[in-house]
Amino acid sequence: MANTIPSAKKVRHEMEMFGDVRVDNYYWLRDDSRSDPEVLSYLHQENAYTDCVMSGTKQLEDRIYTEIRGRIKEDDISAPSRRGPYYYYRRNLEGKEYVQHCRCSVPTSTAPTSVYDTMPTGPDAPPEHIILDENVKALEHTYYSIGSFKVSPNNKLVAYAEDTKGDEIYTVYVIDAESGILVGKPLVGAITSYLEWAGDEALVYVTMDEILRPDKVWLHKLGTNQSDDSCLYHEKDETFSLDLQASESKKYLFVASESKITRFVFYLDTSKPENGLLVLTPRMTGIDTSASHRGNHFFIQRRSDECFNSELLACPVENISATTVILPHRPSVKLQDIQLFTGHLAVHERENGLPRITVYRLPAVGEPLERLQGGRAVDFVDPVYSADPLESEFESSVLRFSYSSMRTPLSVYDYDMDTGVSVLKKIETVSYMRDYLLVMVNRVGFIMRLMSFLIIDLPLLNFVFVYEHTFYIKHGLTIC
Repeated sequence: MANTIPSAKKVRHEMEMFGDVRVDNYYWLRDDSRSDPEVLSYLHQENAYTDCVMSGTKQLEDRIYTEIRGRIKEDDISAPSRRGPYYYYRRNLEGKEYVQHCRCSVPTSTAPTSVYDTMPTGPDAPPEHIILDENVKALEHTYYSIGSFKVSPNNKLVAYAEDTKGDEIYTVYVIDAESGILVGKPLVGAITSYLEWAGDEALVYVTMDEILRPDKVWLHKLGTNQSDDSCLYHEKDETFSLDLQASESKKYLFVASESKITRFVFYLDTSKPENGLLVLTPRMTGIDTSASHRGNHFFIQRRSDECFNSELLACPVENISATTVILPHRPSVKLQDIQLFTGHLAVHERENGLPRITVYRLPAVGEPLERLQGGRAVDFVDPVYSADPLESEFESSVLRFSYSSMRTPLSVYDYDMDTGVSVLKKIETVSYMRDYLLVMVNRVGFIMRLMSFLIIDLPLLNFVFVYEHTFYIKHGLTIC
């Protein structure tokens, strides 16, 4: 009965590791396939009991849900992102749970990207093309999520990773961007959402082992069987897991193996994927590196015990051992990320608790790289804010970032790295917009010792959480 507390049976299951035997009486509840009738039956009992106990709050739940949904602009699109001859964006439809992945042609695709570019709308605008409608795909499943959506460099194909169970194990599909027709057979197995194009005719993806640790990276050539895919690297150390990223130039892919304090990087030339991975930074305990590429140089962020806020190095592609420090370690400034362009470098930093973006002009490709000088900081209007990098077009002088503060909803800006002009491209619409205008934010400095108690007193749960913090805030905030 629904008002009876379910009780899971105990089935003794022994697991031995390092000479130690551990007993898990509820191991039988593990069902990676989500298909065991006994496990599903027990979960249905738990859900039914929860519904029974919480039945008295149903009207309140509906009222809260309606209020939250009422604050969301459902019929909306993301800020269009220019990629070659197309604008790409995601569209939300009123009453729908998922997005449409869309694109439309740039009317003057030969013109350079500008912060003042606006995707045309109206009857005279180029037609919108829906590449993939998640709402249609989700009709076939009780759960649906796309973990990765990657357009090929020539804009003709799209590879996307699809999860229909909620276990973050993906199936990879390649479709024609115009017709939506499936290209080849899907890639299956314990695949992660790490997925990148290696040119226009090959994909690189990452799979997991039995404990769902990303441990292998594979190269798949379109038109071949998955069984013929070549394993580019296998990380056998169980304390490490793999990561996959593409350089902004799309000419190299970077495979990183990382643990808590160590990260080392391989690189793959996308024009010669058959050559396999090459070591860019060696495995050294306590050294954390990440990489990108522009022209004839690799750029390497390097963190260590001595350089705890990271430093930025550069080395020629043909001589990776000849590194030059172009942005030295600074004890009071944390180097968080970089974005490379054909003629610029955007450095994302944090100082005194606040994010900062500094833009440097780079010498022409082929010229030597020396220590960076004379960077221009992006101006922000609020004293306290958040600013994060967004994907930008490599062959342009336009930097895109997101921005928000106590009085500014989440916004997307394009910044002209030559002129220093920022142009708002999108601001999230909220129903309580006027409330933001009443907020005044100032930065203050203080020393604080805080003891916080969070008490949860529900019919089935009684918890008391105690937090004690002692810290010095040089630049905090006050709100009035």
